[in-house]
Amino acid sequence: MPGRAQDGGTEKARRAAKHPDGRIAAATVFAELSHLIPANAVLTVDVGNHAYSFGRYFETKDQQSVLMSGYLGSIGFGFPAAMGAWAAAPDRPIIAVTGDGGFGQYLADFTTAVKYDMNITHILLNNGELGKITQEQRSSEYEVSQTSLHNPDFAAYARDCGAYGKQVSRAADLNSAIATALSHPGPALVEILTDARSS
Repeated sequence: MPGRAQDGGTEKARRAAKHPDGRIAAATVFAELSHLIPANAVLTVDVGNHAYSFGRYFETKDQQSVLMSGYLGSIGFGFPAAMGAWAAAPDRPIIAVTGDGGFGQYLADFTTAVKYDMNITHILLNNGELGKITQEQRSSEYEVSQTSLHNPDFAAYARDCGAYGKQVSRAADLNSAIATALSHPGPALVEILTDARSS
């Protein structure tokens, strides 16, 4: 068993070192989150490729709770679930992990989080497409169709709503951006430009 664990750690490190097309690999994002997320946090994870990456690369701690929707076509679950988690446990750190496709469906909910000063840190992996659907189309040998997204600048949107918003395009900036968001007293969003094929 030790050999398998070591092999897994080596593979995680290898994938975290890759930055295809100048974008950040998902393994890199979750390696940073594993180090930074408080041990008593509640994490809500949306549906999409980032959820698979979360399962592969995020190292949970004993007191952390992870809420997922079970892949039942429920894209968009992540941020509203974080709002519910905040209402149930306002004294615990609440972290939402979503993709751009899921958050785009419930974008206006962010204004509610600002209105009620919900202390939610939102980690948004932006790959510019519905990545899971793209993968399914490719694996079924279909032509990729209707999965690209026309996104706003999500970090700027967060700031326009009155929250902390930071866009990250370089792996070297991840640690400080996430740490600042976690320490921000109120809603915070870190938009990370990730590679669609690095799950």
